[in-house]
Amino acid sequence: MKALITAPGNTAIVTDTDVPEPATNEILVQIHSLGLNPIDPLYTAHPAAPPGRVVGSDIAGTVKKIGEGVTSWRVGDRVAGFLQGATSANYRPGGFAEFAILEADLAIHIPDSVTFEQAATVPLCSLTAAQALFIRLGIDAPFPNPLKREEQLARPPNILIYSASTSVGLLAIELARSSHTPAGLPYRIFATANIKNHAKLLAAGVEAVFDYRSETWPEDVSRASGGISYALDCISEEDSTAKISQTFIKSGGIIAVVRKTAWHKDGVRDDVTPIYSAVWSGLGHEITYNGGSIPASPSWRAFTVEFFRFLSAGSTSNPSRFPIKPIPVRLMPGGLESIVQDAFVLLGVGKVINRSTDEERRSEPWMKPVSGEKLVYHVYD
Repeated sequence: MKALITAPGNTAIVTDTDVPEPATNEILVQIHSLGLNPIDPLYTAHPAAPPGRVVGSDIAGTVKKIGEGVTSWRVGDRVAGFLQGATSANYRPGGFAEFAILEADLAIHIPDSVTFEQAATVPLCSLTAAQALFIRLGIDAPFPNPLKREEQLARPPNILIYSASTSVGLLAIELARSSHTPAGLPYRIFATANIKNHAKLLAAGVEAVFDYRSETWPEDVSRASGGISYALDCISEEDSTAKISQTFIKSGGIIAVVRKTAWHKDGVRDDVTPIYSAVWSGLGHEITYNGGSIPASPSWRAFTVEFFRFLSAGSTSNPSRFPIKPIPVRLMPGGLESIVQDAFVLLGVGKVINRSTDEERRSEPWMKPVSGEKLVYHVYD
């Protein structure tokens, strides 16, 4: 099969490799569409392991073969999922290929009205958002949560999602809107984003959205909300976390951050605690990652299983759709061979603030800056 594999020179190339065989409780997926995430170019340019690793995380396709003990899937079923790929020093499988392996209970059923392209935008970023909201921040989940906190303090139901037009931010809005406080109240969602995305976010159910480039946005958020109780920093760079901390209620709280070290600790309020976790913990395997080791966590894996069941069941009002809206798709031309030369250039390999400016970008229409959408490729039609 063809696969995008890390190569000498901190790059990746499409080459031939063996089709993997599903082991017990695994399924072989023929990949139709794949979705890009910033970690894909990041760990290609800054490899965690020697060359030879299949890159990529988000995939959607059909079940091609079933391993021993699998009773929940049949050949031909439409599924989505995510893999760790080249982000770990220890071996973990990747997804940017013609075929990939998923563990049977970590595959998501794609409802009838959802396309492969839409499904490929969901797995990794929706789980990142779910872990942030329902594990780290501790709000009530709309599905059975094995990591639910037994007691919660009574706090105003005010959530701030910083950089809400990112994939994680858009999916966090969807999940927060489907949740309620222990008292049954809906969460009030506040957001920051580029002005061009404000109307989209308001239509998605955000109560108020603020321009993150404004000097006064933290004060404006505090004034509009009466103080934030929960926050998700979808960028976690430079002073973003510190500014978010200034919006909190007097008793402080927790900010879920998506990066471990790219944000400045200086300026973060003493009573506000930023908490990071690796989405890969949800796969339930030990990870050698970012210079350290994260042990396998059966409880975090159990959370993923329940969350993916929630997605697989579809919306209560329309089971042919996901219970949350997929990310808008930018379908990129070409296939595996175009990922490095196009998508990796668009996403960059560093901080979001260092991505190419309009003046530096290429002229092709599919190479415009990414905002409020997910880059998706076809692999097999």
